Amino acid sequence: MQNNELLYQTWIIHSEERLKAFNGVRKGTQKIVSTIQDGTFPRDLHGSALETVMNIIASQHEIFKGAKHAFMWKPKLRIPDIYENRKNQLLFAECLNAILNTKNELKMLLAVNKLAEAKIKGLGPAVANILYFLEPTIFCPFNTKIVEGYNLLTNSNIRLGRWDHYFKLRDGIIELNQLGGLFSKDLGAVSAFLFDIGKLNYVIPENAEKYVQVSTSKTQKRLRSVENSKLAKNIHYQIQYMLADIGNNIGYKSWIAINDHNRRFEGKRLGDYSLPVLPQSIQQIADRHLKETVSLIDVIWFSRDDEPIAAFEVEKSTSIMSGMNRMDDLYQINKRNIMLYIVSPDTREKEVLAQFNRPHYMHNHDLHDHMRYLLFNDLTANYNSLKRFGTDFSILAPISHFPNGKLVR
Repeated sequence: MQNNELLYQTWIIHSEERLKAFNGVRKGTQKIVSTIQDGTFPRDLHGSALETVMNIIASQHEIFKGAKHAFMWKPKLRIPDIYENRKNQLLFAECLNAILNTKNELKMLLAVNKLAEAKIKGLGPAVANILYFLEPTIFCPFNTKIVEGYNLLTNSNIRLGRWDHYFKLRDGIIELNQLGGLFSKDLGAVSAFLFDIGKLNYVIPENAEKYVQVSTSKTQKRLRSVENSKLAKNIHYQIQYMLADIGNNIGYKSWIAINDHNRRFEGKRLGDYSLPVLPQSIQQIADRHLKETVSLIDVIWFSRDDEPIAAFEVEKSTSIMSGMNRMDDLYQINKRNIMLYIVSPDTREKEVLAQFNRPHYMHNHDLHDHMRYLLFNDLTANYNSLKRFGTDFSILAPISHFPNGKLVR
């Protein structure tokens, strides 16, 4: 799914700006080495060649935004210890110089390992962000979100700030890059993919639960102010009305949630577009709780034979999980032929994808195959065409999405 928010899909490898950055970092690193060697390297990041290099790096995509922070002098902690300790300065310069002056991957790794074994206080694998700009096919960037994304995707336990863990991460990223064959040899692209996963920009089964936790906590704070607002309710009733009207016009009998029958949209009473009571196929269900649950589903389309064919839960701001659970119950009644839809604002699409990717739905393949989602804008823009040209629920295909986000078409 193309998305301009996803860094890995917008990673421009051959752009003039990026090439300038690589060249700028290389020239700046040469100056770092020379100023350390001739003893003119300052006792702080400010005004140094290292600051120039880090400014260039920090300006390249969100992934490097905080890269400079690791090299800022923290006087209370006396870190990173390359400003006051001459021996450490020279070890740092030696490593950078080795990378600059060889094309042999093993020699590069030995140089980095020598720096790692020195255990310079405060000088951890953040150095890898410099190394990446010197040799982008050999070294990957290193930050919190890349590590989190890698751990989520591979179920690993890589820790930030440790050189031995950086080497494990690097090995894993190179293997992932080679196996997938989807990214460039430039390890920035696959690192950006991991960054997107760790940042929750890109919802996959491995980070879905985390996305749900984060988005729910933010959502709950908003709900108190918007859930009872007139605007939110009106939009909810508008979508219910449209869905019921479409269903009635394409050969189905529509049901609107029992507690919404007396609600109005633009003067229209919703109950006038709904069956007055649920069909006998639902009334005869022995489980009272299940019957009540079905009655509260926002919209259901029933066939002329009173079988539930399609169900819709409209989630303007309320819990997507609760709507999915109600439809999960309905699915038990007519597993073979029913289609289940979450209908949400475009702004909640990632949250819907996260719910669809939860283990309960991912592992229940039959249920998963019967689930789709619709976005408000698509429904409202195509409302008249859908009710005019439709003959069954397949008319929704061009605007409905599979659980992985792709359009059904």
